[in-house]
Amino acid sequence: MTSTTTPTAPLPAAALPALARLHAAFPVAQAVTVYETAAVHAAQLAARAETGLMSDLDADDLAHAEELMAGARATLRDAGRLDLIQPPLSPELERAAVRYSICRDRLTDLEQRTLTTAAEFDQLASAQDGLTAARDVLVKAGRLDLIGGAS
Repeated sequence: MTSTTTPTAPLPAAALPALARLHAAFPVAQAVTVYETAAVHAAQLAARAETGLMSDLDADDLAHAEELMAGARATLRDAGRLDLIQPPLSPELERAAVRYSICRDRLTDLEQRTLTTAAEFDQLASAQDGLTAARDVLVKAGRLDLIGGAS
């Protein structure tokens, strides 16, 4: 059996940068597709788990879907394109992330000083409470990534 090839014209030099940009976008597009497909599958399996009818095979499938989602998310994070799979932050999450940062900085400052007054100890307790409350909001939303943690 013989194969024939059809010769093509060489790519113009001016098109090379455009081709490079397009080539670089493929992993991002693939990661979005993998993430979205795995998320739908994971949601379906999670619904099955809530009914109590999840088999061992379903549990394995759910774990695999979550692994695919994590890998795709890492690819998109590294590309700086998490916006493609995450909706914009709600005002509540944005406030929690800002509050966490402010309380963390205040707590760090207070812990480096020698506290002597009741007011300073109250500030320390307030910063700790604020940090905990903000973190709890972010944990509940699964968005510890906003404060440098894993989601």
